[in-house]
Amino acid sequence: MPTTAGPGDIQMESIRPDTTDPIPMRPAPNQFGTIMLRFVGLLAVAIAVLAFVYSR
Repeated sequence: MPTTAGPGDIQMESIRPDTTDPIPMRPAPNQFGTIMLRFVGLLAVAIAVLAFVYSR
């Protein structure tokens, strides 16, 4: 519960874990290559469509 120390001052009680073990991190998925491949592929398709429309 917050306790008031003065006008406008709010002090919160800190909560600390029982152990000092670091929080385990999730392994990062290796999908960066898939996203880049899709981006490059869609970019190439867009350039091809724009070049086709421009050449008409």
